[in-house]
Amino acid sequence: MYNNKKKVNIMERLKELKNDIYRCIHCKACRFAYSGDPNREGIGEFTGNTGNTVLYEGMVNACPAGIEFGWEAYWNAGKMWIARAVLEGDLDLKRQGQEIADVLYPCITCGMCGAQCENQVRTVDIIEALRAAVIEAGLKPLNKHAWMENASKTKNNPYGGPKDQRTQWAKDAGFESILNKNVKIAYFVGCTASYRQKNIAVATADLMNKIGYDITVLDDEICCGSPFFRTGLIDEAKRSMNHNLELFGKYDIILFSCAGCYRTFTIDYPKWTGKPNKFKTIHAMELISEMVAEDKIKLKKNPELDGKVVTYHDPCHTGRHFGEWFKERIIDKSSNLMLDMRKVDQVVNEWFEIPRRIIKAVPGVQFNEMYRIKMDSFCCGAGGGVRAQYPEFSIRTSHLRMDEADAVGADIMLTECPFCWRNLYDANEQYGHGKQVMTILEMISKYDMIEKVEKIPIEDALRDNHVEKIIEGIGKKKKK
Repeated sequence: MYNNKKKVNIMERLKELKNDIYRCIHCKACRFAYSGDPNREGIGEFTGNTGNTVLYEGMVNACPAGIEFGWEAYWNAGKMWIARAVLEGDLDLKRQGQEIADVLYPCITCGMCGAQCENQVRTVDIIEALRAAVIEAGLKPLNKHAWMENASKTKNNPYGGPKDQRTQWAKDAGFESILNKNVKIAYFVGCTASYRQKNIAVATADLMNKIGYDITVLDDEICCGSPFFRTGLIDEAKRSMNHNLELFGKYDIILFSCAGCYRTFTIDYPKWTGKPNKFKTIHAMELISEMVAEDKIKLKKNPELDGKVVTYHDPCHTGRHFGEWFKERIIDKSSNLMLDMRKVDQVVNEWFEIPRRIIKAVPGVQFNEMYRIKMDSFCCGAGGGVRAQYPEFSIRTSHLRMDEADAVGADIMLTECPFCWRNLYDANEQYGHGKQVMTILEMISKYDMIEKVEKIPIEDALRDNHVEKIIEGIGKKKKK
């Protein structure tokens, strides 16, 4: 991982990734999903609403920027050579920063390239470090990113929503009693669910109330910092991080419904502070999934959903980014250069089963998986600052994902991230895919699907008691 010093020159961070950068052999496997499984069987050829015909078999092009722009620099292998040229001085960040940025910023940082890489190159870390280095060298942020940064500095959210309206959704929905309570579980709502997809915040609060968990939402919550970590605006990212670490430091558990916020608190905060968080983090779907696993919640059939075909989109931030994080830590712990990757697969598969366990427990619906799923899931197109700066490209990427849902006959597209919800919903509406777009927990809340429930200790659902235990048991380094 990166150097854990609190203050470090951004170029030093890039240099710390030198071994990763030089492990890229330009094989271009990063262009594809299932690059390690070229004979994988799939659903065959399908012509989607986009007019594109895709053969969902074997290896399928899966880098959104590469698909959109079509030439070498936009595929990840090209970006890794740009990083190498910067390190070697062949590209100068001050003189050629704009040209470098033009290639770097259309990347959605979905991490598909890293998931395909047999040399375990940390592609997302490299791209984020390059962006930060370009900004540090004096390039002005792209106009929409600069607008978001200013909005965050002045109003504590990248949408520019009024500070005093952040928790208005709770008051409007009758959940005012959860504000600023003295309990052990704090629900970090995030900016998107607070100001845009309020339906997700309401559904999460409603569900937690129905299953018996006492949570609080804080008026002083601000942006998690994810948009700024992704776009190289590190000062604003760290400002947000430091505020939230202090604000939430007295709570035992922080609950999330936003994939990006969850990833940022869990992975980015310790990376940038150099020490573990004082609190535990959990996504609401982990709790519901554990209750399903322990047979403590039973869902009932709803006639409006009976016979409907559902599919699930894995958000990059709760899916592949966590999978890569688990994999990196397992490799780091191992003293065996010939690490049995089946152990990594065990951890990753258990993680990706969390949302699927809930869907499979919903009676009356048919669950059809898309071709590209889990670590190979195609991105919704919203992340990495792309939705703000390149909205048309962003929605076209989501349009391709909705095509894939069409290919399996889905009536309902499920996900578990407000940002994915937004992009998938917009592509659905703009391009006429004719689906419902919901989060899993929103579906359970909206259709009043809980038949019976028995509360469990929330600690039972923490990663510490599941994938983290498996990781701890895998190949530890020998003592010197």
